[in-house]
Amino acid sequence: MIMNNIRKAIALLLSLCLLAGATFALAETADASQTATDAATGDVTQAVATTAKALEDGDIVATVNGTDITGTEVKAQYQSLVNDYGEPDSTTTDLYYAVAMEQAITMKLFALTAAQTGLDQFTDEELASVYAQSDSDWQAALDSYVESLGITDTSTEEEKAAAYTEAETYYGGMGYSKDQLRANYKQYETYDRVQQMICKDIAVTDEQVQAQYEANIAADQTIYADDADAYETQLTMVQYGYATEKPWYHPNGYRYVKHILIPVDSTLLTAYTDLQAQLEEQMDAEAEAAAATATEAVATDTPDPSSTPEPTQTPVTQADVDNAKADILTSVQEKTAEIYDKIATGEDFDALITQYGVNADGTASDPGMTSGSYPKGYEVSLASKGYVPEFVEAAFSVDAVGDVSAPYISSYGVHIVKYMEDVPAGPVELTDTLKETIRASLQTEQENTAMNAWRDAATVVYTGLLKTIDEVQSAEDTADEQDAAATEAPAATEAPAATETVTP
Repeated sequence: MIMNNIRKAIALLLSLCLLAGATFALAETADASQTATDAATGDVTQAVATTAKALEDGDIVATVNGTDITGTEVKAQYQSLVNDYGEPDSTTTDLYYAVAMEQAITMKLFALTAAQTGLDQFTDEELASVYAQSDSDWQAALDSYVESLGITDTSTEEEKAAAYTEAETYYGGMGYSKDQLRANYKQYETYDRVQQMICKDIAVTDEQVQAQYEANIAADQTIYADDADAYETQLTMVQYGYATEKPWYHPNGYRYVKHILIPVDSTLLTAYTDLQAQLEEQMDAEAEAAAATATEAVATDTPDPSSTPEPTQTPVTQADVDNAKADILTSVQEKTAEIYDKIATGEDFDALITQYGVNADGTASDPGMTSGSYPKGYEVSLASKGYVPEFVEAAFSVDAVGDVSAPYISSYGVHIVKYMEDVPAGPVELTDTLKETIRASLQTEQENTAMNAWRDAATVVYTGLLKTIDEVQSAEDTADEQDAAATEAPAATEAPAATETVTP
């Protein structure tokens, strides 16, 4: 459970661009596999001994509910941050230590609460279950590392043994071992017990789910109802992981479309796309040259012929592009003719997608059309950013539902697009799946509130040996204000030279 102040610190770390390394988590097999692969290619930030701050093991940096937080505990958390995010530079060491101190305080508070409530006690069966999961994840991490070294079933026993020794040495260098992982898993299980105790009475009601749904709709209707560009921007943010939620309100101007993507000979397609790109570059260059010439003419009244550079290659004409396009259409003419004939006789469009939208190896040219993930088709508007422009153009080249476009060529091949139906504008449907998504989000939010209240109720006293997160943030804010003031301040006027007085 991450408290508010920890989240503030991580946000500050992000703002300072310190997230250089991937988070190492032996508990997740997939992450362990990636870590092992990175290790084999030299892409992992190695753990480096802490030398930037003279913090002794016995130093007391704070107390929580009267219990000391020592330098040893802080340095352990500091090293964890280094493993996850890389070494800090000289300007951010205080922030790393501030975060490490807060984490150590929180971990101590978990341990104190567990001891007071007996939640740190385990039966033999419970402990065996925890260790079984820990050992399984440890072995998976070792196996992934060994696999990244190229060890297979055909490798010799000596090669396998050497690889596993190397794996243990590598993870040991980052502070992990089988026994350490067991201790960590027991500790995390204890913390989970504490959290469950604190949050045991939290339950999200159907009324709360409905209220949250309506609040989300109201907020997003204001933003997206008449702004497809904003809607598309949010979708792009979600696609690339910069946002977690798609808009809750769908704007006007969208239609469902499906398409048959006919693969094209790669040589013909490359020739067409290259010529098209060259023509666009030429047009841009000509426009820039014309603008520069006009500017120069205004300044000098006499244009300089040398301001227009000589072309470095044979210019491409629109006729060249049209001819390359014609070559592609000719190459698929037999297929397109068959498709349009079958459409005219009423053959099912989905069946035609399956028949003609295939690569030479029999795989779907656009799996999205055959996977069942888009039963109504793709949602497309003139503002859509997630599709190639030619596809969007084809989607809006027809006016009536049921119409089929002419062949359009993109870098993916030839598209024949059918306008299936309009996408209704308005709130997203409150399905059972969406209800549970909202419920889970509210549950997490309420649990975070409860855990933060538990953390805030503790009595924390800082000794001043390390800066707190608030102190680091305050110093950062002050530095920003000083920089801003210095930028806005007028340049000082140079003092005139003193006049020398000559005594006769």
